[in-house]
Amino acid sequence: MARSVSFIQPESQDFKESCNHRKSDSPDSGADELTKESLSQIPGVGDKVQKALIEHFGSEAVALKVIRDSRVDLVAAVPGIGSKQAVNIVKGAFEQQFGVNSNMLLRSADIRKIFESILEIMQGYANTTYGKDKLFLYFPLPPEKLDAILERQKYFSDASATARGLTPEQRATLKELLSQVRGLYRRAKSRRIEGRVIITNDAKAFDRLVNEGVDKWCPVYVLSEGEGGGDYAQGYDLVLFISPLGAYDESLDMLDNVEILGKDWSIEDVLPELTISFYARNYRVIDASCKLAGLFGSLPTNISMESFSSGLDFESLSKVGELLKNLDENGDLAEGMDPEIDRYRKAVKAFPTATAETEAWLNEEITARISKSHVTLGGQQIISILQSADMEGAEGSSLRNMLPAEVVETFTTTTQEAEDKLAQMLGLTAREADWVAGIVSEEISLPVKMVTTQINDLEDKLRRVFAEKQFSLIKKMANDLDKMRDAVTNAVQTLLEFDLFLAVGLFAHDYELNIPKISLEYTGVGVQGATNLFLTEAYLKGKHGKVQPIDYSIGKTPFQPAGTKGENCALLSGANSGGKTTTIQTLAQIVTMGQSGFPVPARQAYIPVFEELYFFYKSRGMINAGAFETTLKQFAEIVVSDKSKLALFDEIEAITEPGSAANVIAGLIEILQSDPKTSTVICTHLAREIQEVTSVPIRIDGIEARGLDENLDLIVDRTPRFGKVARSTPELIVERLSKLTKGPKKAIYEKILENLNRARGR
Repeated sequence: MARSVSFIQPESQDFKESCNHRKSDSPDSGADELTKESLSQIPGVGDKVQKALIEHFGSEAVALKVIRDSRVDLVAAVPGIGSKQAVNIVKGAFEQQFGVNSNMLLRSADIRKIFESILEIMQGYANTTYGKDKLFLYFPLPPEKLDAILERQKYFSDASATARGLTPEQRATLKELLSQVRGLYRRAKSRRIEGRVIITNDAKAFDRLVNEGVDKWCPVYVLSEGEGGGDYAQGYDLVLFISPLGAYDESLDMLDNVEILGKDWSIEDVLPELTISFYARNYRVIDASCKLAGLFGSLPTNISMESFSSGLDFESLSKVGELLKNLDENGDLAEGMDPEIDRYRKAVKAFPTATAETEAWLNEEITARISKSHVTLGGQQIISILQSADMEGAEGSSLRNMLPAEVVETFTTTTQEAEDKLAQMLGLTAREADWVAGIVSEEISLPVKMVTTQINDLEDKLRRVFAEKQFSLIKKMANDLDKMRDAVTNAVQTLLEFDLFLAVGLFAHDYELNIPKISLEYTGVGVQGATNLFLTEAYLKGKHGKVQPIDYSIGKTPFQPAGTKGENCALLSGANSGGKTTTIQTLAQIVTMGQSGFPVPARQAYIPVFEELYFFYKSRGMINAGAFETTLKQFAEIVVSDKSKLALFDEIEAITEPGSAANVIAGLIEILQSDPKTSTVICTHLAREIQEVTSVPIRIDGIEARGLDENLDLIVDRTPRFGKVARSTPELIVERLSKLTKGPKKAIYEKILENLNRARGR
């Protein structure tokens, strides 16, 4: 008995690997190659995760390569590993290879939140999970990575230029197509192929077929000594017989649906669907990639765009795009690609219905014609005879001799018409019309009998011809597509990277970002025409009016506005809602983005490369000894650090009692101001109080409200006035309330306003 493998549908598992990796796939092409020998050496990869990675990718080497190539999307596809964990694994490996991690620079929780919020806005422009996730690898870098920062700047400057040159139609088309791009599924998803069997007389060939998983697609048999393949070929539309040693099997001579393969056979020869399945599983991805490649020629060009173009084999992708039109998303040949295959497919599908309708029409037509006939015997009598003859088992040949010639002619003519009708319904050609001959029994009876063996033979014939023609065409298509698989793989990876590139470019375009000037010679930050990203985001969503740009300077940079002398420490004063927090938040955005290599929200910006970045929002909790102690410890860390740093504080007087706050802040300023490598801005309502208790000169900047507009909103010049304490404006708020309020409360606000104005006069 031949050994066989029955068809069992396995649980599908996508084997994904990274190949043909482009240099630009890493956030910095100058990064050193990861040389870790084991997955366990990567942060975040424990025993459980390591096992999952190896099982999914097939080996530790492949898993390491995927992580080295920063393929967050492929790591996230591993069962048991989610998107967030995948980001952490890839980020950990990258930080390890690069010798830098994001927390080395982003030293406070608030500065990290600001940067994460910026990345979230950028992610909204990415169309692929790959682009969204990989943005996490672009974090602020230290001074020793200045070359990498500048390299990123060139890259994203090209991205901005590309985005600015797009038409609205191109932008919409890119969004639509890129949203369909994802990492490729590498492993074919097996499905049963009806009507095909593979038989071999060689045990090695059988083992190879099983090891390659061919048995998951169709039955596979290996013959024992003395067995013939004909016994196992019965009932199949297409028989593939593999005989590497050239042994001939005479039992197959009687079959006309056998293809024999010799010693040079390949898996693709018997299962071209393996190649087709790759394209079917990734149909939309590949189709979108081919269309994107066709669009590239019309996009703005620059050095980075030329680099992307080099990763696209336009000729091959054009051919793939045309070939995909001949397939559907299931991997079947699409209707309309080949008229002959369409004809046979339709015939096979329509066969049961066509034969049933033909039989019904034949019996109804004969009955009607005989009923209307005029012979010596009455028509109804003839029908009764025929029916009784059929019931009594009388032979049709004897009845033929007993019946008038006119009745016999009716049977013969109508039967021929029925066979012609069936041939027409099946779409058979004139030469193929002979295939239906004899499908109606020659015996005269009612109901007319169809010959079951003839019906089965005709259906088998149609199925065999269809299977043979379809197999031949699929093999040709698979052969053509297999040659272009590398081109497709390269294109998809290139376009995933392009999505990130374009996302940053579109973000820069919409938020009017520009590349900052970076120099290790600068000791502080200078910005002109700077806007706050979070306010701009709200503006773009229609939540308020256009954002007012500001200028600001701290430390020594080429931008030294009047009222400044390159001081490295300043107090920023002003009323509530004046924009103090927004100003230092804008500085934090510009510095973190600039040191990441991104364009920044300023018409012109000058920044150094700090080693540490700090931001502290105003405390919103209860004032207590524990919170005060924790905050002081954080401040102490900043003060004792000998690294270059930017420290931004928002109303830190809230950490303790008003009477003590000015002295605490004054002590902090006296130390920070003495460090030329540190730039500090502190937002406060206690500017005068701090100035009075500080033993060193200190610059105080102010943001003032100048009055109320016609809508009773504060008129504020958002750009601070350098070297000038802001005039407190609580009376403007009270005045606004007094004008908006009616009734008894109005008198209260008027009384408060009177007292404030009296105090202001003193």
